[in-house]
Amino acid sequence: MIKPYTYVEINLRNLVYNLEKVREKVYPAEIMAIVKADAYGHGLIEVSRTLTENGVKFLAVARITEVEELVKAGIKANIILFGALQYDEMEYAINKGIRISIVDHSDVDKVAKAVEREKTKCVAHVKVDTGMNRVGIKPECIDEVVEKLKTIDNLILEGIYSHFSTSDEKDKTFANLQLKRFKEVLSRLIAKGYNFKYIHMANSGAILDLPSSYFNMVRPGITLYGNYPSLETTESIKLKPVMKFITHVSIVRFVSKGSYISYGRKYKANKDTNIAVLPVGYADGYSRAFTNKGRVLIKGKLYPVVGAVTMDQLMVDIGNDNIQPGDKAVLWGNDSFREINVTNLAELIGMVPYELTCSVSKRVARIYKY
Repeated sequence: MIKPYTYVEINLRNLVYNLEKVREKVYPAEIMAIVKADAYGHGLIEVSRTLTENGVKFLAVARITEVEELVKAGIKANIILFGALQYDEMEYAINKGIRISIVDHSDVDKVAKAVEREKTKCVAHVKVDTGMNRVGIKPECIDEVVEKLKTIDNLILEGIYSHFSTSDEKDKTFANLQLKRFKEVLSRLIAKGYNFKYIHMANSGAILDLPSSYFNMVRPGITLYGNYPSLETTESIKLKPVMKFITHVSIVRFVSKGSYISYGRKYKANKDTNIAVLPVGYADGYSRAFTNKGRVLIKGKLYPVVGAVTMDQLMVDIGNDNIQPGDKAVLWGNDSFREINVTNLAELIGMVPYELTCSVSKRVARIYKY
């Protein structure tokens, strides 16, 4: 096999380190690891296998296709499928023993019909919409929905949860309001005799900053992969980045003062200089938004991305430095004691770190480091 010159290096040792740091922070709460979107671009199967080998019992995904991958790979875990499901998807999940989410009033009839048809038990978690206004049962309607769910034979209502919309912001006013609403729902349901084995609300931002939201289960996502959800959260857990995006210089060419670089003539050289061409572009997950904004590490030094990022290539201005074809270039991650931090890099172009790692395309090889 030909060695790839553009790839991401996935450090599974750092993944386990981050898991342990989260676990220490939230103890004794259970960990439900979020591995949707190909484990945020890190590789669903390898990441899931590593997490389960290190004591994680619950994995959360968002698509039936992700469930199919996990089942095919023989991953041994309690898999929960978040989000709204069509009837055939719900039927499939129940048949495979996958936990489902009840996120809409229509799910009550769908799940009743599905468990009757499949003649098997179904384990479900019901979601309360405390202000995200995406999916979930409104607080004023949750009692009626839970009451109906409890009457369905073969349905085990194992958990109840909600989701923060602003836990990654410095101002926690709305997050605390959501938490208050969720606690009021819990108090009301428990008073009526409804109990749940698992109660969960804390995502990565809340794990870092809102200990009162831990309950007995938390849902780390971006923190497992070594990144903070935004620049506004604290760094109460010291994380290690799991993904490093690497390419290599393909050619170096001289460009005279006044020359334009790449499509649209978006960059004009203000002096005679040398341009290193890298075999990576927006089709690989390095956004076109980094045009004239990105920075790349070569031999431990930062060089600016110049001109439009193209589908398969980008250019960096290396001046008169001794950079040669074949030299390693780091798009994000560390190199020679310097680092391009994913969260900071995303902020540079108005994105969130999730977008960057999830955008790394399938044609970019994943190389796992243990």
